[in-house]
Amino acid sequence: MNIKIADRLVELRKKNGLSQEQLADKLGLSRQAVSKWERAEASPDTDNLICLAKLYGVSLDELLDTDQSIEEIAQDTRIHEEEKRKDSVNIDDTGIHLKSADGDEVHIKNDGSKFFSRGKDDDDDEKHYSHTTKVILAVASGLTVFAALIAYILLGVYLKEPNGWAYTWMLFMLIPVVPSLIEAIASKKFTKFCYPVLVAAVYCFVGMWFNLWHPFWFLFLTIPVYYIIFNPIDEAIHAKDKKDEDTETTK
Repeated sequence: MNIKIADRLVELRKKNGLSQEQLADKLGLSRQAVSKWERAEASPDTDNLICLAKLYGVSLDELLDTDQSIEEIAQDTRIHEEEKRKDSVNIDDTGIHLKSADGDEVHIKNDGSKFFSRGKDDDDDEKHYSHTTKVILAVASGLTVFAALIAYILLGVYLKEPNGWAYTWMLFMLIPVVPSLIEAIASKKFTKFCYPVLVAAVYCFVGMWFNLWHPFWFLFLTIPVYYIIFNPIDEAIHAKDKKDEDTETTK
């Protein structure tokens, strides 16, 4: 897509106070699809162009108008494609900025601080979480810590020794379990769930309260089974999601 049109899409989106994710939600697309439009790596199809024009209150002519000739558009596109395949280093008043061909970026500011971001093909799901999901994860983490602490104190005070203080410490093992469950749901990855921690907590509970260390050690054998089963499932789910995303961006 023409770079000037891509820049206009960015300008109109920001003028209307929308984030890439908010715009994607309104259009029923992924945030990555919108991002690729604005990087001139893909073009919206006709239906999406009409929706964008209506959403921004402009005509299609205004949305797509450019004073460049066909030759200039083709040249810009070619230059842009070549630039994407190159590593670059830029030094300015703010510091040193390095970008690799695969999209990884390192920014070293004048005050010595560093910022690193991975390329668009990175498999790290966390950077794609919505603001709401990040807030939910943060709240869940805080509430789990608070709940575990209060429960431990109450059980320690009200239960007879040694069942209280000595046996209920395994509550703290559950602190990463709840947030990891939310993260697994948000990222659609079963392997994000802290299953080994849950197994260890259950084993300690059964062993300390009921003295069933044997034969409940078999619970640990379920850990490799869990990953053997769910690793391929995660791969299949995300392979399908990536295929659907690629289909969207080619529209």
